[in-house]
Amino acid sequence: MKSLLNISDLSKTDFFEIINSIDIPSDFDNCLLNKNIGLIFEKNSTRTRLSFQVGINQLNGNFININLKDLNLDRIESFEDTFEIMACYLDCLVFRTVDHSKLKIAKKYFKKPVINALSDISHPCQAISDIFTLIEHFNRKDNFNIVWLGDLNNVLYSLIETIDFFESSYINIFTDKDIYKNKQRYFDISEKVNFLFDTDNKILANADCIMTDVYNSMNDRENKEKKLIKFQVNELLMNNTKKECIFMHCLPAKIGSEVTENVIKGSKSIVIQQAKNRMVTQKGILKWLDI
Repeated sequence: MKSLLNISDLSKTDFFEIINSIDIPSDFDNCLLNKNIGLIFEKNSTRTRLSFQVGINQLNGNFININLKDLNLDRIESFEDTFEIMACYLDCLVFRTVDHSKLKIAKKYFKKPVINALSDISHPCQAISDIFTLIEHFNRKDNFNIVWLGDLNNVLYSLIETIDFFESSYINIFTDKDIYKNKQRYFDISEKVNFLFDTDNKILANADCIMTDVYNSMNDRENKEKKLIKFQVNELLMNNTKKECIFMHCLPAKIGSEVTENVIKGSKSIVIQQAKNRMVTQKGILKWLDI
């Protein structure tokens, strides 16, 4: 039974099956006919929630919003039993959680496809959409030089997991040394991934894409803005990039913190197209699951 908790759940063939299916949407217009998809969001969501809801509708499926607080979890029913019962009625779960271990429990007891709609560890749906956006924008399927600035978070974790699917793509990461020391165990260190603790104009000059995200992520207790503000994506930094370089952010953004307004609304920013592509890639994921 297929599920998507992390990018590492996919083979290279699986990954590109999802990417390639997005170009032929008519091939799966009815693939969720008479299927019921449960949506559980423990944290707020705009793009992920709406893109799944509309995508499921377009595939002629039904989505059911589930609030765990409305169930019997606070009384006598266990988390495990709850997901086993859900499997009696639902064909798939889309689950956003503050604790990745809950996704593993859900997968074990639901015994049907489970999609990670973001956890404290990873965000595979975002990474697939971002890679599709790069392929679409540059009209090629490899040779991407990505530069990430700021925090080491769930979005970056999933993005790094995609890099082994490519022959000639790389990620250079500018971050704080102390944050790296605290989180390096979560990240695969390979020749395609390079961590640096200060900006490097030569690397910026060769970048195809500049990416960032908010400095304080899910479950963070430390305010990391003081450590990371030197990696802010501003006009001065973007002026060091080539004409063809683009800016991406998974949103929502904290304007004036990790990115300035003139960058996120500037000519190199493709954040709206990036957000728009969330829906088509969610549909590709749902098709791949073969629910």
